[in-house]
Amino acid sequence: MSRTRDVTDTRRRLSDAVFTTLAERGPTGLTLRAVAERAGCTTGLVLHTFRDKRALLLHARDVLHERTRERSDALEGGAGDAVAAVRAVVLGTLPTDDERLAEARVWVGFLAAALDDPVLAERHALASRAFADRLTRLLEVGPGGRDEAGTRAAALVAAVEGVSSLATGDPGRWTAARQVQALEVVLAAALRTSAPR
Repeated sequence: MSRTRDVTDTRRRLSDAVFTTLAERGPTGLTLRAVAERAGCTTGLVLHTFRDKRALLLHARDVLHERTRERSDALEGGAGDAVAAVRAVVLGTLPTDDERLAEARVWVGFLAAALDDPVLAERHALASRAFADRLTRLLEVGPGGRDEAGTRAAALVAAVEGVSSLATGDPGRWTAARQVQALEVVLAAALRTSAPR
């Protein structure tokens, strides 16, 4: 039992180290040595778990996707209706606190690394599509059908990703209040009963 707990603790420590290292150092600073230092273990142990940098990056992206999916599930489940769910999910994605700012930094770092790696690019695209699909499903409740809901969801995704990128690069200017104000403009347009033609 103790051995199983030790293995679980080690995996959790390594997982946290990968995620935090990417958030703090970006893709160029995400090295086996940096992860080992943060986790308090040898590079051999890191290499035993993650065979290369791509594996580190993929793990960080998977952790990010799981965290944001769980948060969105909870926000959607706690909302009274589809409109409230869209608002909660969209605003809950913004990097308005330290935890979500770290998540945004992982997102930006992963995207930068994915620019010249088709495997990373595909993983990024799948996770981004899952977010867009969630919003499309929630927006379909209103008039206009799936195509219109998809267009409004795309506008929201673009706004969230744009604001998150800006807040990651300039958190002093893109305060939590400014992020929410910017998204409220797009939310107001996206939550109207029909998209502009």
